[in-house]
Amino acid sequence: MTDVTFMNDSPTLLIVDDEPDFLRGLARSIPKEISCRVLTARRAADALSLMETNPVELVLTDIRMPDMNGIELLDEIKSRDPWVTVVIMTAYGSIDIAVDAIRKGAYDFVQKPFKPDEINRILKKALERNSLIRENIRLRSRLTGMPDLESFLSDHPGMTHVLRTIRTVAAIDVTVLIRGESGTGKELAARAIHMLSPRGERPMVTVNCPTVPESLLESELFGYAKGAFTGASTNKEGLIHEADGTTLFLDEIGDITPAMQTKLLRLIQEREIKPLGSPHSKLVDVRIIASTNRDLEAKMAEGSFREDLFYRLNVVTVFMPSLREFPQHIPILAQRFVQQAALEYGIPPKSISEEAMHHLMTQPWPGNIRQLRNAMQKAMIFCKGDVLQLSDFLDEQGKVNTPHLDTSGVRQPFRVARDELLEDFTRRYLVDALTRNHGNVSAAARESGLERQHFQKLMRKCNVKPDVFRTECNQELQCNSGLQFREIE
Repeated sequence: MTDVTFMNDSPTLLIVDDEPDFLRGLARSIPKEISCRVLTARRAADALSLMETNPVELVLTDIRMPDMNGIELLDEIKSRDPWVTVVIMTAYGSIDIAVDAIRKGAYDFVQKPFKPDEINRILKKALERNSLIRENIRLRSRLTGMPDLESFLSDHPGMTHVLRTIRTVAAIDVTVLIRGESGTGKELAARAIHMLSPRGERPMVTVNCPTVPESLLESELFGYAKGAFTGASTNKEGLIHEADGTTLFLDEIGDITPAMQTKLLRLIQEREIKPLGSPHSKLVDVRIIASTNRDLEAKMAEGSFREDLFYRLNVVTVFMPSLREFPQHIPILAQRFVQQAALEYGIPPKSISEEAMHHLMTQPWPGNIRQLRNAMQKAMIFCKGDVLQLSDFLDEQGKVNTPHLDTSGVRQPFRVARDELLEDFTRRYLVDALTRNHGNVSAAARESGLERQHFQKLMRKCNVKPDVFRTECNQELQCNSGLQFREIE
């Protein structure tokens, strides 16, 4: 084995070939054109050993080698790290070998003998691809707030099983059904499966089934042909076509109609779609992940969910446990959400008092992780000190902060109690919407399905001011740049 170092902070290329002279010549010539560190190995086993102790971004491997050939090495590399870019080279090239290598995840294929310019061009593009993939993963993890599954799930037996299942099914192109209560992280699990899969370099296409009107769901998913209905002036590709080559996540699939269930069954069985109004079908390469918080067995018993679709979806099932099943992880999650809120809102991180943490750990959290995250975000916004106190969470749990909800001791007239409850709900709803939209009244109104004027009227009635939800960093940016942003109240 040879180790040629070009720059310490450069990406690493591993070349695998059983011809010593060819290997040495290639290892010496490549760093002259490409800024990279080069490792070499004459056997696949040696290459895998090197990868255990060295971060490798790109592998250039021959096909014909003793013990393990290049295709087998490709499979082993992808099973260990799906993000490593692999280029196959061979003196015995054929279309079949090229197709097989690329189908199994190789980035490119080059036939010996090749010109230096040709191999340098391919390797440069491969390194650029790998850099973009790694950066995309890092940014998506930060921007979407996707927690590191390993860091807070590994100690809990139930979640350890979930994590192991996610890792296993990610590498296999199989349909997955994710089940669990609302807020348990079903979409998080779907994103993890997708991003750990060979399809993860492209964005996952997500369809929140209940939010799309029944009359539009078919055309949104399958697309339509020109003239399919009034207003269809051009052809439109649907979301399934957009997901060709990547993953389609059908969120809350238990809420779709029987007619749409039939169409999705055909998609899963035949891997083809027929746009609305088109006489022609199209083959698509789509991996399907679905989720539901519904009791599908009960829906099948009552005839509202197709059994054949259920069994097609239920090839592998991932069950997401509720937050109340592992309260010992609430402190870790709570602190993580504090850090995320600090980063998102541009405010200093805060610690959590012992009394407040005890309160968080003893709550039922029917909204699970999503509800806990919202609680931490609100507490961060309204906390005046450096430590989150119990008082900062009193508005999160009705049993703690709204005694009028306990009707056993009500002494108020019905209408008075009802109006107070309605006002409390409205205030909470407004705070939720404005928190998610960083004080942008127009965006919060659109998300709520209300006219802006109606939303503002509710804000005035409940004395909710949008300025408190705008991040300090955004306000500072506005002042420093001289720009004036103003919501018309």
